Amino acid sequence: MSFFEKRRDFLKFFFLGTVTSLITPHKLLGFVKPFLRKNGNEILGIYGISLDDYPELIPIWGSVRIKIENTLMFYPKVIIVHVPKEEYEVDFIAISERCPHEGYPIKDLDPDLHLFECSGHGTLFDVTGKYVWGPASRDLERLHLEYDGDKTIYLEVPLYPLNKLDEKEDVLAFLNQNKPNPCENYTTIVFGTSEPAEVNILLFDQKGNEVMLVFSGKCISHYNELLLDVSKLSIGNYFLKMIVNGKPFATRKVIIAR
Repeated sequence: MSFFEKRRDFLKFFFLGTVTSLITPHKLLGFVKPFLRKNGNEILGIYGISLDDYPELIPIWGSVRIKIENTLMFYPKVIIVHVPKEEYEVDFIAISERCPHEGYPIKDLDPDLHLFECSGHGTLFDVTGKYVWGPASRDLERLHLEYDGDKTIYLEVPLYPLNKLDEKEDVLAFLNQNKPNPCENYTTIVFGTSEPAEVNILLFDQKGNEVMLVFSGKCISHYNELLLDVSKLSIGNYFLKMIVNGKPFATRKVIIAR
């Protein structure tokens, strides 16, 4: 049996989609787990995004950003925008946030011009990802999605080559973004490993000083949830770092605001 077949439930968390607002201030809105299926020699993730859960997408020009964790296939952030159907013939458009010229991320959608601008060299793209002006001269990657006409968008994302997954010898692990973030007194952390492993999760301040040991020990579950008390910490930015079997694995930014 392949790693994919044995660890399908774990991989839903490994390839979790983290949803944030597109317009500043960028806020964590929630998470979406994919339905996973084989597509040739790759894993395809289908992310069901409910308008009830993400009302930011209901108005025309409403938008969200989705970061797909751990994918190897493309730049991991996708932007979804609700567009006027009479103008674009579809209700929603999904594009990669990565500029094809030098790999810089694109800026937030301009609320008046409805254009994206590359943060590195100023290339402009329209909301469909089509090149408008600048040195890139190529379009942004557009991803396939389906809208059921009612409440749900289904985003399709190529995630990982199956042959690379089956060749994987190291333990796979995930550390989700804490929620809520920003947080005040408490925040929830979710993490897991594909196989039993020694895990340490530490919290550091902006100067790199360790301020808290969040977890240390044997992780034997695909899914672990911890409630973290940050009520005694000063407001500001902190960083969660996950170490698996002695190797750094993931870092997440924690914002404390009161």
